[in-house]
Amino acid sequence: MHGVEKERPRSRAQRIAYYIPLSLLMVAVIVMSVIGVGTRQADRAATAQQREEALAQASQQSSLPGSCISEDFAAHSPEIWTGERNAESEAEFAAHPEVFGMRVEGRDGFEFWGDEQSANFSQALGRAPWLDDQLGQWLAYFSELDEKLAEDDRELVIVVAPAKWELYREKLPEWADELQGETHLEQFLERSGDLPIVDVRGAMQAAKQDAPVYSAVNTHWNPYGAYAAWKQTVSCASDLYPDSVWPQVEVPEPAGITMATAPNEFTPYGNSATVEDWATPVLPESEPVQSTITGADGTAQEGPSDGTVGLLDMPARTESSSGAGRALIMRDSTGEALAPVWAQAFEQTCQARHNLDYPDQRPDIVAQASECDADTVLYVFTERYFAQVPPTLPKG
Repeated sequence: MHGVEKERPRSRAQRIAYYIPLSLLMVAVIVMSVIGVGTRQADRAATAQQREEALAQASQQSSLPGSCISEDFAAHSPEIWTGERNAESEAEFAAHPEVFGMRVEGRDGFEFWGDEQSANFSQALGRAPWLDDQLGQWLAYFSELDEKLAEDDRELVIVVAPAKWELYREKLPEWADELQGETHLEQFLERSGDLPIVDVRGAMQAAKQDAPVYSAVNTHWNPYGAYAAWKQTVSCASDLYPDSVWPQVEVPEPAGITMATAPNEFTPYGNSATVEDWATPVLPESEPVQSTITGADGTAQEGPSDGTVGLLDMPARTESSSGAGRALIMRDSTGEALAPVWAQAFEQTCQARHNLDYPDQRPDIVAQASECDADTVLYVFTERYFAQVPPTLPKG
């Protein structure tokens, strides 16, 4: 047998000394927890203050150049969905179950997405009004982004591509006429103050008198509608930033308009109509551009010489000898109609997805602008993305 040496009993001092490191560790954990809680509370307080300041801003109409606003679009009443009429409005909405699916038939062959697609039809009617908190987050985000870019001597220009319902309310179903409340875009513009936002509805409404700016069977603006919005964007940005690259950007007048068969987004949902309402402006012949498309694996390949950049082609870069300045363009599929125009307008573009629909993949725009060596940042997004969780800037 092996003898087992018994451990000598520890003295009181030894026992106390043994527990001192553990006690210090526990104290450190408590202190760090308190600091963490305090930091989070401070962050929340700062964010709340940002939102309150954003919501206190005046309407866009009173603070930006006339080229940036659209005066003939009065906001609809929010009380249809928040006041005494709410129960009646909800009952009428529920009486049309198609609104909860993918497709809602409007008048004269017009089609609209239902609520299965980003709550589209509820957004069209203002049925899902924002809480001030959510609206404040959107405003605070763009305000902070504007400030961060300005610190690097870069301009921010924001364009919300209005949804089809904003320009074709008369094509919504007849039963929806009395249910049209204040939309997300209207709420956003009502409190956007001096944020560099271009309200392109006026330009598109004027263009609509000559040709369709949206197809009856597609929810994206067509190239003609997009170009009308672009002309107003350049005009507004030039007035906002007279010493920037924007006044140098050329916007040639179209020589005419062509009409073609529109891509029908609603074919899978029961409408296979062929509609000749895809309007495209006839622009002067342009020089080929150098285009680079970067795949998901980081592999770069040559892109189309006309500057076309699809949603799945981003990130992408274009270079043009006839353009002015360098632009970082944050966008979604609505930018496809303007990608060739941007490729000619700017000496260089870097185009990337804003990923508003993928919150865990949203980019660091300030860092991307630096990497691209951009003079200006053009942030273009479709109105329906207001249904997403508002973005925030990366911490640090």
